[in-house]
Amino acid sequence: MESDYSILKTFKKNLPALSLAIVLLLSFGLKLNNLGHQSFGSVDESCHALVAKNLLKHPFKPTLIDVPYLPYREATWSENHVWLHKPILPLWQICLSYWILGVSTFALRLPSAILITFAAGLTYLIGTQFLTRRGAAIAAATQAFSVFTMRLTHDYQFSDAIDISLLFYCELGIYGLVRAIKTGKWRFVLLAGISQGLAFLSKTYPAFIITGVAFVIWLASKFSLLKKEDCRLRGQHILVMIITTILIAGPWMAYTAYQYPVEFKIEHNYIFRHLTEDVEGWRAPWYKVFLYSAQIFNLLTVPVAIAVCCSLIHLFREKNIGLFLFYAWGFGVLLPFSIAVTKTPSATLISMPAFLLILGNFAERTTCHNSNDSHYKRRIRVAWATLLVILCVGESVQNWRVTQTHNEHTLSDIASFAAEHLPKNAVLLTEINVRKGETHYDYLRLMFFTEHTARPYYLKTAWKSLSRQIQTHGGIPYVVTFRELNLPIVFKSQADKRTIYLPESND
Repeated sequence: MESDYSILKTFKKNLPALSLAIVLLLSFGLKLNNLGHQSFGSVDESCHALVAKNLLKHPFKPTLIDVPYLPYREATWSENHVWLHKPILPLWQICLSYWILGVSTFALRLPSAILITFAAGLTYLIGTQFLTRRGAAIAAATQAFSVFTMRLTHDYQFSDAIDISLLFYCELGIYGLVRAIKTGKWRFVLLAGISQGLAFLSKTYPAFIITGVAFVIWLASKFSLLKKEDCRLRGQHILVMIITTILIAGPWMAYTAYQYPVEFKIEHNYIFRHLTEDVEGWRAPWYKVFLYSAQIFNLLTVPVAIAVCCSLIHLFREKNIGLFLFYAWGFGVLLPFSIAVTKTPSATLISMPAFLLILGNFAERTTCHNSNDSHYKRRIRVAWATLLVILCVGESVQNWRVTQTHNEHTLSDIASFAAEHLPKNAVLLTEINVRKGETHYDYLRLMFFTEHTARPYYLKTAWKSLSRQIQTHGGIPYVVTFRELNLPIVFKSQADKRTIYLPESND
């Protein structure tokens, strides 16, 4: 009898973790549904897919247009040769997936599906250091079924694999930091530093949120804003964390600065321009950051806002180091981005786990049964718990709808023909007519689905001069357009009505 009671007690203790494991498996299975759809939702994913494909040929030279044939400007990142517009780690991860599974859109997105699922698991591990297992499981489960991250994974949301990789390694670093705070052990300090380096190689400087949170916690303990016995983090720990980050990220930075100095300088200037200039039309007022956060939390925006406001009482009354860390993490992301001139919808994604953990803590406090509560308070608890369940179910339904979308590209027959019948040095000059809405960067898609170089042109007769330049550099130009040209027809697509022409000068 005593043995049965012990088993039941152990089961009840581990029930949140077991439930979360089931939730994570279900969310991962849902992410796999239609993950390999062949439509690229943005130029960003098109570039990431293509650069990762080219890394199979030369892992330490990231290229977009692998064999240029035509002159290019290093500052035009969507038509460049050496491509340093985004850091290397997410591209290496995709490249590894290609190497194992073959080049496909499924292999392109699989690393994101895996990392975003593990990120929710890290949220649980971080939460269990300060919250009850139930509170940590609530936060992790809501993150696992986030509509925003589902859209990122399937490339229906800017900016796909880059932000997902950043989120995962930032969370891994925060977990290392949390364990270092609680134990003071150097192995966790090193974990935080290594993870911050990997996060830097995912999306550069936002990765330093880990150091920022560490510094705030250390400073707060010095000024007795926290219970000093709860914090074993020391100044030398933070220093070693930064040094470790430099050792991880520094070699790639030094290598690219030496090998590709022009592109390196351009892209690093481009990063800092986000602070003071309107980059690519993403300029927004300071409060837009909070509106973007509302897009991330979707149906849970109001509960998260309520939890963040109401939990401030516990933060100051209890000197709760866990809540202090979550607030430092969340607002340590939001406030700097609110100052920057350029703001993108995914910029605040790395703050999401922090606010969900605050929500998990608040939900645990406010939904647990208390025998001393009045009938009125019990009704409020039931209503609040019911609201959270309804909203989480709504998020799950929206997740399912995201994966039901069947977006297929119309270049399959052109790409298939080009891959099978055109010579290796064929260059596909692809017309982009902005006024007709043909801004889908199809030349990038053609390069992904074939082994040929493709270049865009924007003026209807520009193919003539471009063709001559291509021939000069040893290529054979082919014109891909919706227009009818007085040229020999090589192939006419039935799927999207485009035609491949061979300029007469090649005869």
